[in-house]
Amino acid sequence: MSIPFAPGAARAYLIGRPEMTALVPAGSITTRDVPHKITGPFITLRATGNVGPDPMMNKPIVQVDTWVPKIELLGGVTDPDEVAWNVSVKARDLLARARNVRFRDAAWSGRWIDGPVTFPPDVTRGVDFPLFRATCRVELKMRALSA
Repeated sequence: MSIPFAPGAARAYLIGRPEMTALVPAGSITTRDVPHKITGPFITLRATGNVGPDPMMNKPIVQVDTWVPKIELLGGVTDPDEVAWNVSVKARDLLARARNVRFRDAAWSGRWIDGPVTFPPDVTRGVDFPLFRATCRVELKMRALSA
């Protein structure tokens, strides 16, 4: 038995938490790329590292990137940088405090590593469509439940 896909475990946990989906719809929390059209907060999850004493016990690092469009698309009065920060903090807190969460044939517990940190707006889609971003990283101590 091997350790399952850690970003998928983080996604399953986050979409199961109403306090998270109140900020970001479940369909906007993904292990894939940011979609072309984005009108609200969006989270991407990636494994950015993985160590462990043996194949049955790993400590993958999951990076949580929160993306937020400009305020004209987002609506409201809160600055998009602040929205990205707040969403990132919520995801970080939920994942870091999770204990003995079952996912497929494994269980995991979270530990905060760093973040959130913010970045200059991403303008790769053009200066008229900036994306604001906050990132945090959490370690998932994963263990296989059967051999």
